[in-house]
Formats: sequence, structure tokens, C-alpha cells
Amino acid sequence: MHQTNLFDAETTVATKADSDDRFATLAPTDLSDGEKDSVIQLALRVLEPTVQYQVFTDVESTKRYLQLRFAREPNELFACAYLDTHHRLIELAELFHGTIDGCSVHPRVVAQRALAIGASACIAAHNHPSGDPSPSGADIRITHRIREALDLFDIRLLDHIIVGREGVVSLAARGDL
Repeated sequence: MHQTNLFDAETTVATKADSDDRFATLAPTDLSDGEKDSVIQLALRVLEPTVQYQVFTDVESTKRYLQLRFAREPNELFACAYLDTHHRLIELAELFHGTIDGCSVHPRVVAQRALAIGASACIAAHNHPSGDPSPSGADIRITHRIREALDLFDIRLLDHIIVGREGVVSLAARGDL
């Protein structure tokens, strides 16, 4: 009669589970820039179906999502997450594309898009390709202009989030909204 050693069976199961995770031993330094971009795109494809609407009701989740989405863009990009009355995402629209150190943003276009899709709230977001998410004076001024434009139509600007590889800044959390 053959006896099974339970310890060996458990070890085999644990090893099998570990071998199913191809990423467990990877470190960011093991990846090229192209591979890092591919991993980020894969993470977005994995996360987006599970995030659904909740991502835009929690500041920290929103910041993480937007950082994954925009932090590695080579040029400045300005987007708006347009939300319904329950802060569920209607559309994440990339509205303006710029250069490595700037982007022209027009509050009129932000408001026009919000009206066209029936948004009741908006979260503005843009990246800093330099990696440093610290807001500039121009970032704060355009935030105020967008808020004023949206206020005319009773559309709330909930936040303006600046993302970089080094972190994420919420202008609402800083009191700069």
C-alpha cells in the first residue's frame, strides 16, 4: 500500500500556486521602459472592468486610476472625467494634447463637452511628463477658470488631479479648487 506524505502534497500545491504567478518575482528594475508601459496597459485592462463606477466616488482610487492612466504619457495631456448626478463615470475624455512642458486648455471646450453629454460633475486631470506632480501657478489659474465656466451651467468641478511618475496631487485636497 502506498502512503501519501501530506507535507509533500502541500508543498507541491504551494509550489504550483506560486508557479501560476509569473509576475511574483519581477521587480520594476527588471523591465525595460517598453515593458513597463505594457504592464501599465495590462493593469488598466484588468482593473477597468472591476472598477466600474466606484472609482470616481473615492479620491484615493481616482488618483491611483488616473496615475496609471496618464503618468507615463511623454507629453502633457489634459482630460476630464465627466460624471452623472451620482458621480458615476459617463466619459473620460482626453480633451487637449500638448508638449513635454505645457498644454493649452480652453474652459469653453471643457464646458461644451459636459453639456453635450449631460454631465452634472467633472474631475479634471492632467499629467506632468517631468514626473513631478506639483501644481504650477498656471495649473491653479486654469482650474479656477474651468470651475467658473462650469459653474455657469451648474456643473460641479469636484477636483483637478495632477499626475506624475513621482506621485499624484489633488487640488481639492490642497484647497486650491
